[in-house]
Amino acid sequence: MENINKFSIHRIGYLVLRHLKMNMQPWLIGIAATAGALLTLNIMGVITSFGSFNLETFVRFGYFIMFVGGYIFTSRIFNELQSPAKSHFYLSLPARPEEKLISAWLISSVFFLIVSYVLISLISLLISGVLLLFFDGTLKVFNPLSIDALYIAAVFIITNSVFFLGSIYFKKNNFLKTILTVFVTFVTIFTFTLILILIIIKPFQYAHHSVGFQIDFAEVEYINSIISYLFWYAMAPFILVVSYFRLKERQV
Repeated sequence: MENINKFSIHRIGYLVLRHLKMNMQPWLIGIAATAGALLTLNIMGVITSFGSFNLETFVRFGYFIMFVGGYIFTSRIFNELQSPAKSHFYLSLPARPEEKLISAWLISSVFFLIVSYVLISLISLLISGVLLLFFDGTLKVFNPLSIDALYIAAVFIITNSVFFLGSIYFKKNNFLKTILTVFVTFVTIFTFTLILILIIIKPFQYAHHSVGFQIDFAEVEYINSIISYLFWYAMAPFILVVSYFRLKERQV
C-alpha cells in the first residue's frame, strides 16, 4: 500500500478511473445527444442548401458548444464534494488534496477538450462524406492540430480554470454563481481602472491644455503586454493554486 503522505501518480489514475466509472453513463448520454443534434442539424442544412457546407461556420459553432458545455461540465466536476450525503465519503478517500485536484482538472479540462475536438473532427468528416456521396462536394475536415485550434484549446483551458475554482468554492448553482462573480469582478476592475486613469490623467490635461494633451501609446501597449502575460501565463496557475488551498481547507 502506498504512503498517503507522498504524492502518487497511481492514485491520480485511480481517481480518474473512479470519476469515469461513476459518471460514464450520463456523460455518454450527453456526448451522444450533443453529437447527434450537431450532426443532424448540419446534415439537414447541407441537404436544404443543396450541398453547401461552410467548415469555418461549423467549427465556430462547435467551439461555442464546447465552451458553454465545458464550463457547465466543469462547474459540476466536484458535485460529490458539495453533496451533503456524499461529501464525507469523498473527503475520506485515501488521496491527497492535490491528487484529487489534478484528477478532476484532467477530466474537466484535458479529457473534455480532447473528446470535444475528436467529436468536431468526426462530425465534420461525416458531413463531408454526405457531400462526397450525394453532392459531389470536397472533403472538409476539422484539423484539431492547426494553429487556430491549438490557440482555442489554450484559451479554453485557461478560462475553464475559473469555473473549476467555482466548482470547489460554491456549494450550489456553481455555474451561475461563477458567471455572476466573474461579471462583478470585471465591472469592479473596470470601474477602479477608469477612476484611476481619470485621477492620473486629469491633472496633466489641465497642465498641458495650452499645448494639447497626448496619450503615450507606448505606455498603453506596455499595459496591454502585461495583461496578456498575466492571462496566458499567470491566470490559470494562480486559480489552480487557490483551488488547491480551498480543497485542502475543505478536506481538513
